[in-house]
Amino acid sequence: MVSKFYKIPGSHRPTHTTTSTEASSLFSGRRQSETYFSYQATPRSRKISSRYDLSNPYRDKLGTYDGVFVPTALNVLSILMFLRFGFILGQLGIICTLALLLLSYTINLLTTLSISAISTNGTIRGGGAYYMISRCLGPEFGGSIGLVFFLGQVFNSGMNAVGIVEPLLYNLGARGNNVGESDGVLLSLLPRGEWCQFAYATFILFICLTVAIVGSQTVSKAGSILFFVLFASIISIPVSTFTKQAFNDGYIDYTGLSWETFKGNLFPHFTKGAAGSLLSGKESFYSLFGVFFPATAGIFAGAGMSSELRKPSKSIPKGTLWGLLFTFLCYAVVVVFMSCAIPRGSLHKEVQIIQLVSSVQWLIFLGELSTSIFSIIVGMVGAAYVLEAIAKDSILPGLGVFGKHPLVSLLFTWFLTQICLFSDVNKIASLITMAFLLTFIVMNLACFLLEISAAPNFRPSFKYFDRYTAFAGGIISVVAMIIVDGATASALIFGMIVLCLIIHYVCPPKSWGDVSQSLIYHQVRKYLLRLRQDNIKYWRPQILLFVDNPRTSWNLIRFCNNLKKGGLYILGHVAVIPDFQNQYNEVKKQQSAWTKIRDMTKIKAFVQVGTGPSISWGIRNVFLGSGLGGMKPNITVIGFFDLRAEHVDDQLSAHHDSSANNISINIPDYASNLPTDSCRNDKKIDVCQWVQILEDLSLMQSNIAVAHGFKNLVLPSKESIKDSSQKRIIDLYPIQMCATMNANNEYPAMISSNFDTYTLMLQLGAILVTVPEWKSTHILRVILFVEKESDRVAEIDRMTKLLQILRIEASLVVVSLDQFRVYNTIVKGDPISFNYVSNKLKDSKWWTELTEARRTLEPRRRFSTSRPVAVGPNEMKPKKYDTSKLQRMGVSFKMSSTVPTEMLNTPGISDPSSDEDASLNESQLSINQVAVKLDKLKNKRKSVNSIQNKRLPPNKSTHNLKPVFSSNALPNTKVLEDGTGDKPTIVPVAEDGVESVLSRNPVVPELSPCNSEASLIEAMNNIEFDDLPSRAQHLILNDMMVQLSRDSALIFSTLPIPPLGTHLNEEDSFEYVQDLDMWLERLPPTMLINSQTMTVTTAL
Repeated sequence: MVSKFYKIPGSHRPTHTTTSTEASSLFSGRRQSETYFSYQATPRSRKISSRYDLSNPYRDKLGTYDGVFVPTALNVLSILMFLRFGFILGQLGIICTLALLLLSYTINLLTTLSISAISTNGTIRGGGAYYMISRCLGPEFGGSIGLVFFLGQVFNSGMNAVGIVEPLLYNLGARGNNVGESDGVLLSLLPRGEWCQFAYATFILFICLTVAIVGSQTVSKAGSILFFVLFASIISIPVSTFTKQAFNDGYIDYTGLSWETFKGNLFPHFTKGAAGSLLSGKESFYSLFGVFFPATAGIFAGAGMSSELRKPSKSIPKGTLWGLLFTFLCYAVVVVFMSCAIPRGSLHKEVQIIQLVSSVQWLIFLGELSTSIFSIIVGMVGAAYVLEAIAKDSILPGLGVFGKHPLVSLLFTWFLTQICLFSDVNKIASLITMAFLLTFIVMNLACFLLEISAAPNFRPSFKYFDRYTAFAGGIISVVAMIIVDGATASALIFGMIVLCLIIHYVCPPKSWGDVSQSLIYHQVRKYLLRLRQDNIKYWRPQILLFVDNPRTSWNLIRFCNNLKKGGLYILGHVAVIPDFQNQYNEVKKQQSAWTKIRDMTKIKAFVQVGTGPSISWGIRNVFLGSGLGGMKPNITVIGFFDLRAEHVDDQLSAHHDSSANNISINIPDYASNLPTDSCRNDKKIDVCQWVQILEDLSLMQSNIAVAHGFKNLVLPSKESIKDSSQKRIIDLYPIQMCATMNANNEYPAMISSNFDTYTLMLQLGAILVTVPEWKSTHILRVILFVEKESDRVAEIDRMTKLLQILRIEASLVVVSLDQFRVYNTIVKGDPISFNYVSNKLKDSKWWTELTEARRTLEPRRRFSTSRPVAVGPNEMKPKKYDTSKLQRMGVSFKMSSTVPTEMLNTPGISDPSSDEDASLNESQLSINQVAVKLDKLKNKRKSVNSIQNKRLPPNKSTHNLKPVFSSNALPNTKVLEDGTGDKPTIVPVAEDGVESVLSRNPVVPELSPCNSEASLIEAMNNIEFDDLPSRAQHLILNDMMVQLSRDSALIFSTLPIPPLGTHLNEEDSFEYVQDLDMWLERLPPTMLINSQTMTVTTAL
């Protein structure tokens, strides 16, 4: 129902006419009842000048006219106009002179557009060009160009002081004894001579210093007066062409306005020896550009007064652009009227031709004085402001006094200008031009980079520019530098580069932010999107190191920094936080603390702090959230679980105890209190959690490295390089754990093994010895073991071939296990180490039964598998396998990374039940046959379980009864020549026609009707390394590695991964860690590796 509110008298419904349409006719009643608001324009207050704005604290400073326009006009209209325009016009003619004027002003205009853009993008303080460049390009560029610009302004002031002496003596000089030293044009007053000229220049500098010391207001008032004097003198030049009568005194010919004179001066005519020439030969366009350009290069005069302006962001662009327009018109008028009134011959003869043909010569002289004096004042003041700004920013050490006392910087600038009076003005003129042009280049570069970086905060209120104007200004300025003086330009650029490097190393970090960060962001984003890690040729370690206590992992943090080979390096830390919202501040605190730790260790790494309700969830979150695009970690490093201290020795869950100085290793003395000491201590990790971390990382297809004993690692240093008379050894132990793979039409019979693991091990060792500190102090040694002495030669040949294929330099050692006591005691029953072995295996039911069987010759179980049986390709059938067993052996499940996915024949370490289950799928069975076989299997399991229950206590784990390593020979390798790097080019293969020693029959149950006592005794006497349970294997490896590597610096070896689900059983987890701990006991720092990706290739 339509409201009747607006029908009430006095309601505020607006009266307006609307266009009648079909839609409005349908809804007109409704809209009229709802629309009553009448929009009126927002009232605006009257605009108030910044000079009278009481809210502006800088209202007493200079405005656009007196602070920017006047200084720019007086600097650009330099004394060169009066002293050198006649010479330049006589050589170039009207057309080329105007072209040169346009070229010079094009450079000035493009640079002014860049200045205007930067100056209107934020607050401008003192320092002018230096301040703008340093805040855009950083302290290195800003400081170096600031010093160059400072010297340029000092030289310019000195050149003006020296240059003013010439018109001073021309007008007021007394007659001298030398040729050409006649009485002054106006008065014969001042004596001549070198020291007299130096005294005049010194007096003028002192007057200018006095004006500058009084203050900016005095400079402004002086500038206004001098500006009107200069403008009057310029106006007198075209006026004189109308009022001055033509004359010819035999030396100078003046025609006044003449068409013939104009045509004679139209085109260039280069001569040598003309008045004002500095060359011995003919002039050229390039040499004349070098003379002309400094006359127009004073556009930074207004920007140099930025600290004295009421509104720099408004005054600098407006005043500079108006100043350029004004001076261009002045120059153009002077050029045109001179060329119309003065013949070319007179232009070649007299430097002071403008004053000579003027109707009011004294006014020209005053114009020369005004532009020179103000250029000196502005030059010294601007240079002093630049020096003061550099000192306040602490760009270079030793300049602090200039920042604290501005008067000191002004006096120092005056002193340097005074020294310039002793130099040749013609030589320093080129340096002035180069200094200004170099400043132009860097200013345009800064604007160009800001524009292409597309930083959201680069929004200058000045809109009349773009990347093309800035780029063009920079390029033209570079060309101008080369044209003027290529040698001087090269020397100045080299000096600026040296200053950049010095400032880079001595200047403390600044919080300004520079455009490089935006450019880096753009490039990183672009190339991260293009980065692909799918070619093995360019594989490199990208390490994620999980750390908790920096005191126990200090060495490991620095070691991984050496191992990364220029790749990605991430320090990962987990903060266990059950209540995220209430404890998030702790996460930020730990992020900051670990960032400081990163800086203290001087490593190139990112810090990734993750959180979760448990350590396991935190690890998953950090792993999955680390990296970006193609830069993702491919090796995860964690510390070993120390059973003795019941905490992670090198990594996870060590307490932040600042008093634990006894475990602080290689931490600098100044770092006695670490930033992480104040962080919250998390609950210690338990053994099940640690095992779960390994399982999770393996499931997520990560290459895994477990670090043990790295608190004892001696990292090489520069001092150790000098003292390294004998290199230390890094041992690599690639231990076999493998399965077989059948042949097909495309590939030969291959072996799916831990080939990825031991090639990664070789790769990491080779990478480590390329680091300069390690290369000078360490060498690689590869150690292999076989069970029989007769296999050593073949093993050496196979590994030598592999090392040659991989281009890795390392010494090679192959040993047989029967050389070691523990092996002989366990396998052969030698009593030499019986007590030691019995102590280590005292909890092993297997060892107890074996020693009892050897003593009584009455074995109650089978201790060895039967000999391998050759299986032909046609006899191979698919089997069902327990993937956790292959995983425990270290077999890679990412088969596509190394070999084609085909059928596997695993070593005989699986449970009888799993093998028997597999037999159900080995042939085509009927339903009745399957039922019968299931009944038999059920009965057999019952009998086996009843026997096992008698021998083992309830819930007793059988994890350590299974072997995990193999003493089989290293498989042969085949190079796939058609590989390109995106696929494997080197794979392990099985030899044709040779019985596979890698495939064994299933293990027979401990007691079976088919096992006679004689066969059990034979099996007991034929025990091999591959038949031993994991704990016995670990003990043998420990004995071997202690004997061979006790003095080595570092060890790399193979990491057996726990089967998935091991962490669910605390006893299985404990036994897994206990096996590793037994293996690594008394060894040097050791890193255990498990890889699931190929990392080496032979492709070019």
